[in-house]
Amino acid sequence: MPGHAGNGFAATGNPAATAAVQGQVMSKVMPLAEAVRQFVRPGMELYFGGSWAFPNAALFEIIRQFVGHDPRFTLILSTGGAASAGPFLAAGLARHAVAAFLGDGYPVPGPNPAIQRAINSGSVTVENWTMLTLALRLLAGALNLPSIPTRSILGSSLEDDLGDQFKRMSDTVGLIPALQPDLTLTHGWAADSEGNTLLPVPLAANAFGALAAKEGAIVTVEKVVSPEVIRAHSFMARIPAHAVRAVCEAPFGAHPLGSLGLGLPDGDGYLEDRAFMLEARAAARSETSQADWIRHWVLDCGDHTDSLARLGPERLTALTHPSSASLSSAPVTEKITDGERMIIAAAREIARIARERDHCFILAGIGAAHLAAWLAEAQLRATGNAVTLLTEVGAVGFQPLPGDPFLFALRNVPSASMTTDTLTVLGMLVGDERARCLGVLGAAQVDRYANLNTTRLPDGGFLMGSGGANDVTSTAAEVIVVARQSRARFVERVNYITSPGARVSTVITQLGVYRKVGDELSLSAVFGDESAIHAAREACGWDLRLAEEVAVLPLPMTAEREALRRFDPLGDLWHE
Repeated sequence: MPGHAGNGFAATGNPAATAAVQGQVMSKVMPLAEAVRQFVRPGMELYFGGSWAFPNAALFEIIRQFVGHDPRFTLILSTGGAASAGPFLAAGLARHAVAAFLGDGYPVPGPNPAIQRAINSGSVTVENWTMLTLALRLLAGALNLPSIPTRSILGSSLEDDLGDQFKRMSDTVGLIPALQPDLTLTHGWAADSEGNTLLPVPLAANAFGALAAKEGAIVTVEKVVSPEVIRAHSFMARIPAHAVRAVCEAPFGAHPLGSLGLGLPDGDGYLEDRAFMLEARAAARSETSQADWIRHWVLDCGDHTDSLARLGPERLTALTHPSSASLSSAPVTEKITDGERMIIAAAREIARIARERDHCFILAGIGAAHLAAWLAEAQLRATGNAVTLLTEVGAVGFQPLPGDPFLFALRNVPSASMTTDTLTVLGMLVGDERARCLGVLGAAQVDRYANLNTTRLPDGGFLMGSGGANDVTSTAAEVIVVARQSRARFVERVNYITSPGARVSTVITQLGVYRKVGDELSLSAVFGDESAIHAAREACGWDLRLAEEVAVLPLPMTAEREALRRFDPLGDLWHE
């Protein structure tokens, strides 16, 4: 397993690092294909990550060079889905994965069939962490510490799964081992020929992986620039030259995700490619369509330049200069969907709780939860009760723009009052008692004690993992859950506790509002009369308690439904 070891770059035979130590200037600029040939070897522990701009160009190049050779890599990443971990695992390149979230997130969250096939078949084993604990492990590796404390994981099934890798020090603190991968692949906005690298924002896992890796990092960048440019923008320099093995110019190297260099040269960057990601998700549904997709977008392209040519200049231009025209929203019809009921009821509850209990921060998980949080934030701001929205990848105080409901949409980042990283948000802000952060999360399953499962089905089948949810339920002042309800999803006891329910106060579904009474959920409000109470009970896997008086929720108003459509004009999260 990845573990603790010294990361002396010169000692591993890195001539560029040796030259840097001796005061020589040595260019590390080379084609991406050459960097992979020189520095990537079978059996390596490869970490993909850094800023939110994921190094997809590097990942695709490794698939090209190693497919069919059973390289038995260990794949390490915080999050990965249809355009990253899915193809990598489907191509048979890894035997083991270390991750916080292996599933799809754009535009809505869900399991990825290609990843599920690889894990459920036993061809890939998975080691589940959280977004914060992976960042902490890499930080410890960069600090050359053997381990580091955390407040996450305690009381969850992850604690049992990790065995000796997690040591409980008290009821509130655990100890986790440092992580020093063999090699890191990361994408920067720009670097000079020596490897000094500017990272785009938000910073997500930051530079910890590059600094922790035993053999340093292959850095892809939008452009190679002069040392003078790096010095002029040193406020965004995160990776020093000694940690870099190769600098590879790869414009659009994060595609189909975007890259945003706020404050950097030509920093407007490019946004997410919705059509590409939806196509990748559709391809993952079967082995045949997944293989065809890999062949078309990876193997039939000689290199990254060929991939860009296949995308075409018009498509790339549209990503760099998106239309300012808003998408036409779906009209408000007489029929109110279940998604509208749930999201609007959740938004009202979030706004009420944030106002009454003085929550300064709201961190929302991806899906209906964050759309409800966005609506609540707009309501609070309109009434002079402003709260600060957080994302786990490092956007703080942003104001969501109409038109795209994706939680991590880069178009929202320029409105942020602060851009930072996962360590700061999940490790410092969410648990700050002065700020009283309100967490708003989704879940695949909820039990009567408000424990959440997003990791394993009762038959052992893989779902997605924690992401940052376990970190939030471990330290936030209070947590609200927004989830669809059925007997399969509302269960007596979840078989896998991804996120303990101790801090969960409220659960909102399309059928009603559930509040914690003692340690158990109780039905407090429904849309309708006795028949609605009956429907909620029928969709519950335990003998549901009722509040002394079950309130009647007002139906969503036209203005609320219109506001929902402004954020989500295509109905990704509220449509039937």
